[in-house]
Amino acid sequence: MNSASLPLPALHATCSAVAELPIRLLAAVSGGLDSCVLLDALVLTGKRPTVVHFDHGWRPESVEDAVFVRELAASYGLEYLEERSAPADAATETSARKRRYEFFARAAQISGVHDLALAHHADDQVETLLLQLLRGAGSLARGMREAEVRDGFRLHRPFLWLDRSRLREHAQARGLRWREDRSNDDRRYLRNRIRHELLPFLEERFSPHVRQSLLRFCRVRIAEEEWMTELVRQAAEGTGLSVGDLRNSPIGRQRRIVHHWLRRQGIRDISLSDVEAVRGLASGGREGRQYSLTGGWQAVRRDGEIRLQHQTLPCASTNT
Repeated sequence: MNSASLPLPALHATCSAVAELPIRLLAAVSGGLDSCVLLDALVLTGKRPTVVHFDHGWRPESVEDAVFVRELAASYGLEYLEERSAPADAATETSARKRRYEFFARAAQISGVHDLALAHHADDQVETLLLQLLRGAGSLARGMREAEVRDGFRLHRPFLWLDRSRLREHAQARGLRWREDRSNDDRRYLRNRIRHELLPFLEERFSPHVRQSLLRFCRVRIAEEEWMTELVRQAAEGTGLSVGDLRNSPIGRQRRIVHHWLRRQGIRDISLSDVEAVRGLASGGREGRQYSLTGGWQAVRRDGEIRLQHQTLPCASTNT
């Protein structure tokens, strides 16, 4: 069905957002409102997604979530792939995300489909920006991209600039069912404290339009980063960073080179302290200096280059 012919105005924004996506793609569906709306919008606009669901195994009701998504895919007549992780493998938000994206990469290989749609929306974008700032990303904070290539597949976030209220309107207009994830209210997680405490505080005490202001900031930063990435791409292309070339660059360019290089090597959740530590490896001192990064990696200075290696022994996140 063409989105322009849909009888309900509530569906226009969501269906227009997915209209240009490929006909064949993977759709990540958790069973929550956002991903159920994504799947429905894809089907309404003539797409034939393969539904992929990853069960982290860290909530008792997650088995029921998987059953719900499996039945949802069947109701649309769609192919379905799922995987369950052992609870110990998803002990933190970071490790959970890593496992999830590893599954997406496997699903792309199994299905032969290398485009993946995710249901992140504007509220998620604002939370991600604040999360990055609070974790020390500094001027490297910019939220999420609407589209990017990662681990051999293309990510699409068609709802990234739509408020969650738009998604709820779609769900209500279509009479959709979804699962509620109680962990979204767990204040032990920083993202949830941002959602339930920090953002309402900022809106009440400073500006009711703070979300829109932060979204504008994200748009500006993403556009700037695309330009800056082109400027540093050649210096960050290899598996190793030249100590001499890095040293001879202005500090701002050094930071961009290091950040782009770390992302190319598959490092995520990069903080400004990580970037500064890698820069510090090039600033002087002896060969063999190293710094521990997230994900079990170490940056090591050797033979005039900075390279990454898997961490073999427990090591504090300080230069040695």
